[in-house]
Parts: sequence; C-alpha cells; structure tokens
Amino acid sequence: MTDTIRQLCRLLLDGDTVWGAVDIRPQRWGSTVYRIVLYPPGISAEERRRVRVWRGFYAWGTAWWLVVTAVLSGFTEPWFAVTLASLTTLLFGARAFRRAGSVRSKVRTADITVPLPNSDRALLALARQVQTVGTAMVRADRRLREGRITAADHEVIWHRAYEHMSPTNTISAIGRYGGVR
Repeated sequence: MTDTIRQLCRLLLDGDTVWGAVDIRPQRWGSTVYRIVLYPPGISAEERRRVRVWRGFYAWGTAWWLVVTAVLSGFTEPWFAVTLASLTTLLFGARAFRRAGSVRSKVRTADITVPLPNSDRALLALARQVQTVGTAMVRADRRLREGRITAADHEVIWHRAYEHMSPTNTISAIGRYGGVR
C-alpha cells in the first residue's frame, strides 16, 4: 500500500478531531440541523477508529453490499450474489460492532432539527447548547494548534463538553425534531 493511500485511510479513520465532530447546516424549507458527536475523553486512537468504523457501518456496509452484489452478479446467479453480499455485510457489521466494544455506548450524540419558524423554547435551547459546545471544542482545537493551551488543558475542555452533553444535563427535546443520546 502506498503512503498516500495509507494517509488517506488514516485520515478517514481518524477524522479531523480527536473529540468528535460538530455540524450545523441549513436544510430545505429554512430548517437548520444541529449535530454533535462527542467521544469519551481519554479514548485511545485505536478505540476511536473502531467506534468510527462501527458508526459508519450504514455507509460502508451499503457500499460493500452493492459492490459485492454487482461483481458477483456477472459470475453467479443473482440470488446467490445477493445472499453472499448480505451474509458478508452482516458478518463485517457484527465484527465492527464487537470490535467497537463498550466504547460505542459512551459516545454522546445530539441531532436537532429546528424548523422555521420555531417558537419551541426547549428545542431552541438544545440547539443553542449544541452550538455552544461545538464552538468551545473548535476553539479549543485552534488554541491547542497555536500552542496557547496544553494537551492536558484541551482534555479538560473536552471532558467538560462531554459532561455538559450528558442526557441528564440537557434540556429534553419534545417531539420528532431531535434528542440527545
């Protein structure tokens, strides 16, 4: 494997940040989606990779199934190709689930969709909380890169953000527009 491919795979598995990800984006019809994923503080790089592989199973599992089905359809009966693709996809998914271990249940995720116009104060407060925690983590990353804080300080900020996004500390969203897990 060449160094470029190895670096691309590592970037794909490691992500941009060690703590997780934040995504705030507009949707159709004026709604806004707020999403944050926080890994538990102190997680090793290997554990984070395993959790990311498990959490990405819906995407790579679907791609794997389609590729295997398409390739095998030219060599075997279509039903056999579908069966084999389904079986291998399920086996790889089960392996990813098992390798992610107990860390997968400690990942904190919040998905909030704020439709326009919205007067649901609890939903707006939850969206603001996701935005605040995400901004704090992005700023902590920048300050760490600039050398203004140490890795230990970054870990403390990460731990506070993780605790702040605890389901017991958040304002529960009512309805179908979001929640914290």
